[in-house]
Amino acid sequence: MQTQSRSVTLALLVIAGSLLGSLSTFATAQSDAVRAIYVSAATVATNIPGVHTYAEAPKDFNPLMATDEELATVTYVVGSCKPNFPPSSTFQHINDAVNATPAPNVVEVCPGTYPEVVGIYKPMTVEGVSASNADQAIITVPSGGLFTDAGDDRGDFLAAQIVVQNVTGEVNISNLTIDATGNNVTSTDTYIVGVFYQNSSGTVKDLTVQNQNGNGGSGVAIWAEGGSHKPLVTVEHNNLQDFDYAGIYAETNSSSSQLSVTLEGNDLATNFVFSQIPSGIDLGAGQTASVTGNLISGGFKGVLINGGKGTVSENTVVSAPVGVDIENNGVSVKSNTIYNAIGCGLFCNTGVGIGIYANSAAATVTGNTVAQSGIGIYFNCAAGKNVHGNTILDATLGLFGVPSGTVSTNTYYNVGQINPSGTC
Repeated sequence: MQTQSRSVTLALLVIAGSLLGSLSTFATAQSDAVRAIYVSAATVATNIPGVHTYAEAPKDFNPLMATDEELATVTYVVGSCKPNFPPSSTFQHINDAVNATPAPNVVEVCPGTYPEVVGIYKPMTVEGVSASNADQAIITVPSGGLFTDAGDDRGDFLAAQIVVQNVTGEVNISNLTIDATGNNVTSTDTYIVGVFYQNSSGTVKDLTVQNQNGNGGSGVAIWAEGGSHKPLVTVEHNNLQDFDYAGIYAETNSSSSQLSVTLEGNDLATNFVFSQIPSGIDLGAGQTASVTGNLISGGFKGVLINGGKGTVSENTVVSAPVGVDIENNGVSVKSNTIYNAIGCGLFCNTGVGIGIYANSAAATVTGNTVAQSGIGIYFNCAAGKNVHGNTILDATLGLFGVPSGTVSTNTYYNVGQINPSGTC
């Protein structure tokens, strides 16, 4: 009896061991054979979109330990910073990588200099990576200079260094330097643009975009334009330098909003002031904007609001002749700080620096601080009770151009004249 029981126990153990082995094999295979296909791809070069990451496996890649998401991600490398990466997934030019087949999900750009123009027409992430104690992938102007490679929805010509056009899905770009030095664009009918998003969604962050200038005031660092896709574009934590038209330009040629933009935490600075009168941020028609936490230095206008809807709040503008220019009713201006609005000479009708130019009777202007300006807030005989609750200090004139009978309650410190009469 005891011998029979022991035999039964041994038989059960053998069955259990067999089942565990089968389950282990099943788990490894993942039932859909994705990993099995990838294992064969590790030794036989193949291109099967959506099945595995690379045409051949990297030497340090273990397909049995990879997640399904990793197996379904097509990743390419530009440059030579990853020698273990397979040659079939390594490129020397960014534009070749972003337009390769199968289309990439991720393009990693090694530190180095890339004199080229890049066109992106499918959803993906393009990001600079660190290697060998370096972390700067620089897109520069190709040897022949920039050329017209895009147009906006008003018929203007653009010579853009990165074009993202009519993409269904998101295009995310990060950690690159885009330099337009030596662009050779001489036509005043062509905009020089660092990054142009047209009818496409995505996030642009941690870029340095610089020197989009040189043809008489048509240089834009980052330009977002809407369209039928009604895209959402986020521009955050970028360093934008020496543009001569706008640091960030957001618009759509539409009476209704076809673009949503979030502009947050960017550092914008330009040495161009009176020669081309650029704006740090230019908001045009056909968009809805959230503009917050940006630092804008120099230029002619810190923020120019020509159209659209949304909010401009908690930004800092330093040393621009006009801190914020409001030419539209749909965007509120709240809790911004404007320092040292320097004189604007013949370029504005006052001849002195203006903290806020409020050419709207509807846009809310409140909670702002204007320090060191010729005029704290210029009403232009248009604004009224929509302007209130601001703080103005160290100004020659607190308010100017206030319509007769308008009461605007603000706080003043060290202001020569709060509200001179007869200016409308």
